[in-house]
Amino acid sequence: MLAFSLWRHVQCAGLRFLDYFAGPGVVIEKQPIVVGSRRFPTYPYYLDDLVNGALPGFVPRVRMDRFEKVGGRVEVNPQLFETCVGIVEAVAKPGLCVLIFLPGLSEIEQLHEAFYGRTRKCPLDYHMLHSVVPHEQQKRALLPPPAGHCKVVLSTNIAESSITIPDVRYVLDFGIVRKMVFDEERAMQSLCNTWSSQATCRQRRGRCGRLQDGVIIYLFPRNHYDRLQPYASPEVLGVPLESIYLKSRVLLHHLGSPEKLLSQLIDSPPQQRIAAAAQNLKDLGALKGDQVASLGRIAVFMPTTIQLTKLVVLSWALGIPADGIVIAAALSTQDVFKMAAPANCRNLEDFPAHLAHNYITRCRFDAGQFSEPIMYRNLYKEYLTVPKTQARQYHQWLDESCVSVSRMSQFAALVVELAAKLGAAVPSAKAHPALKILTALKRSQQLPAEEVERLFTQDYDRLKFAIVGAFQPSFVQGEINTQNKNKGKINNCGFDPMKTCLLQSIKPAEMADVNNLWEFCSSLAPTKDVKLNDTGKMAFIECGDDRQVRVPPSDVVRQMPVVAQLLHQLMRQPCRFQVLTSQGIRHEASKIGSPNFLNGMKWHVNGMRTMGSPYWRSNMGYMCEMRGELKCHWGVCSSLLGREGPDQVRITGLTILPPPGSMSGTVMILAFLNGPFKVTFLGDPEGFHGVQVTAADQANARPMVLSFAPGWWSLREMSLLNDFRMAMDELLASPEQEAADFASNTFEDLMQAVEQQKRWGGTKDANTFLPDADYSIAREQQVEARLVVPSRGNLELYEVGQSHACARQHERRAEFACEQDGAQETFRASPSWLASLSSLGRSDLEGDLQILRTKFGLASATLERRAVNISGALPAVEAARKELVEGILQYYGTQVEWSAAELPAEPEEEPPTRAIPKRKESDSPSMRSWAIRGIPRGLYPRSLSQRWRHGEMHPRLARSAGIKASQVSSCQACGRRCDASISST
Repeated sequence: MLAFSLWRHVQCAGLRFLDYFAGPGVVIEKQPIVVGSRRFPTYPYYLDDLVNGALPGFVPRVRMDRFEKVGGRVEVNPQLFETCVGIVEAVAKPGLCVLIFLPGLSEIEQLHEAFYGRTRKCPLDYHMLHSVVPHEQQKRALLPPPAGHCKVVLSTNIAESSITIPDVRYVLDFGIVRKMVFDEERAMQSLCNTWSSQATCRQRRGRCGRLQDGVIIYLFPRNHYDRLQPYASPEVLGVPLESIYLKSRVLLHHLGSPEKLLSQLIDSPPQQRIAAAAQNLKDLGALKGDQVASLGRIAVFMPTTIQLTKLVVLSWALGIPADGIVIAAALSTQDVFKMAAPANCRNLEDFPAHLAHNYITRCRFDAGQFSEPIMYRNLYKEYLTVPKTQARQYHQWLDESCVSVSRMSQFAALVVELAAKLGAAVPSAKAHPALKILTALKRSQQLPAEEVERLFTQDYDRLKFAIVGAFQPSFVQGEINTQNKNKGKINNCGFDPMKTCLLQSIKPAEMADVNNLWEFCSSLAPTKDVKLNDTGKMAFIECGDDRQVRVPPSDVVRQMPVVAQLLHQLMRQPCRFQVLTSQGIRHEASKIGSPNFLNGMKWHVNGMRTMGSPYWRSNMGYMCEMRGELKCHWGVCSSLLGREGPDQVRITGLTILPPPGSMSGTVMILAFLNGPFKVTFLGDPEGFHGVQVTAADQANARPMVLSFAPGWWSLREMSLLNDFRMAMDELLASPEQEAADFASNTFEDLMQAVEQQKRWGGTKDANTFLPDADYSIAREQQVEARLVVPSRGNLELYEVGQSHACARQHERRAEFACEQDGAQETFRASPSWLASLSSLGRSDLEGDLQILRTKFGLASATLERRAVNISGALPAVEAARKELVEGILQYYGTQVEWSAAELPAEPEEEPPTRAIPKRKESDSPSMRSWAIRGIPRGLYPRSLSQRWRHGEMHPRLARSAGIKASQVSSCQACGRRCDASISST
């Protein structure tokens, strides 16, 4: 019966594909193709079977009515954790392996916690399989368990197909998967729990029975399985469509519009999502109308998101390409730091020290900037100075830095690839010294510390400008809670309240001892003193100096010292305490208690009352600001991911901007602000002290109220701001060295004005406006600004009061120019990609120009390094110009794009120059013809000279086309019979 059911599902899926591909001239074979069968049988059991006594010695206590809901988001029934523990204890034997499928990391940790604190006959050997677990730790799950132990593997769906554990005897399936779905209301991806499909359940059943008979236990009723969807929804329905839309627009344009292509999928996304993706691409600058802009074409061939591609381009324009490339590579890979979790420790007592080491390491690389992207950049800087050829020193550095070796290798390889592809996509960037160094890096190469310092910038404001430009409008606001209910207790404790943590509900009871608590806190981070209140149920912990563990102070955020932050981390995770174990005090794993300190921050996202939460294990998992005059902070993040609750999102890649009162953060936001925003300046036009920005397309949006303190913002600075925005527009429209130089110059002018305004600080006329979190600006003098669309680009220009929207444009050399001298005309074409054309391509282009010269009777047709020139009689040049631009140059421009897309991940050393260049594999006739098939009809076909040279034209056909070979020899470039010189008869 089960075999018939499996065949029925497979047959339905197969028929669906057959119907999709059916058509005229298509032969459909509906007979099944049998590949093989399972060696050992597997036996399925369901939760109602266990309730009826199918497993001797164990009957679960779980409510069966919680499985009636099938659609929508799913919450894991807490009773199932105890059920799972009971099943494992009932079947555990030495040498046995039990695989448990759970939705995500939080459920893995909850189940791991449920296993502790119980006595059992057979000891258990735990392993975790999750994408955040380093590869070297995942490999341990493939090994046999220690003698006398039962191996228990807690895994997400990574063990369905990515990892195969051969010795699994029992599989326990919660029937829930955590997957990406697209939240239509919030227009963002959400990572939420959903019921798995029947196909997923069958796939998980196949994880056992490989070496012996297997048993799978589904932790849901049998009738619930019948209500599940037959198959999981396709990935295209749960991911953003921007990248797919852009690639189909550039690479598959000859097949139709992206809207048409996406609508032809078996499960096509809704049309409103496709339209929203196109609009988002326009907002990002990747599309200009219905045409793909230069940024979009670069993004197609970069192995990163559009935002990260934009970060790379902006960083290059601001003179810091190495910083942007490294950050883009870091945010394109998984977190290189090892995950601090109890399951990764040999003993549970080791977890607090392991967490402290991991946390302090992140803080050290962050260098007080409170930016995850900058933290990864600083890590890579130190990585470059490590001797990688000496395995012991290299692995010692990896362990000391809590870094995974496999992910660090992926990170480093992607840096080289991004540098090479930027140089190919933006030819004028190839000459930058930093780009040359990164492109030539080898995996085992070590650089001197002095060279690394020259490679990267120390100007964090410049770097944060590029980060804001890439990630806007994903702004977040950190509201500081100044009304803490325990504020009086902390202020009156006798310690410095700005360095004191209040600890309540202390567990276990033995930790409510001054000596034990002081010894434990001191083992985590510097601790100055500890004392209990009169009842002994509340502890006050005065933190020490974090510089003792090389965590520098910060001017961005005055964060609570590290030991208080670590107590907040341990509040989330149960553990045991070495200070008690060393004294022989037996205690169960528990959470340390409830820590509390002043001025904690809560993050709000996108101008709405949506709560954002950074990764809780990072050094920004819990934030506070100990300066009482500040009421809020602003930051920008690389991405926002929906969570289970409708008003919660997960913040990734967070960078906190310079604080209010330093002016720089406000200027960063205004410099790149784009979209439907209403901008209102506060104060007098002679000197504004603040600005309010409100999303115009969202009802009840929370405004951003920003400060220009300590200086003032006038119409002169507004003009410089418009100059910078215009320069950014021109750069993104045409990324070349001239535009980059102009953008860098306008940035310097803008920052010089900001530095002049900062000199107001400390004077009697300083601007002291610091916005409150309640946005009480009704009494402020307000001047509304208009955003004016410029002649090119999508960054609008500010116009305040009078007409001040005019911005400077640099003198751009036109790609196409004509000069007339009587009846003679010269046409010059200088496309930016011409310098990147290969030597073989240039040789072919020269042949095409000679054919063009003969065909139209031109006086000359020459190729320079960066330009093509044709000259002759006025009618002849006019006739040849169209074919040159719309045919020949467009064809070779597409060639350059394909070459950029096919660059290796780690380029080898540059070969020595040879008299006759050898043809690369990508230039072989088969590859070239494949690339040509991807070009629309309007592009220039392969020229007659190319077809003759590479053996694709019979000599008789060549003669009939007007081509003859004065010499015929064997071509050293392609091995075919080629002509050494071609002329027209």
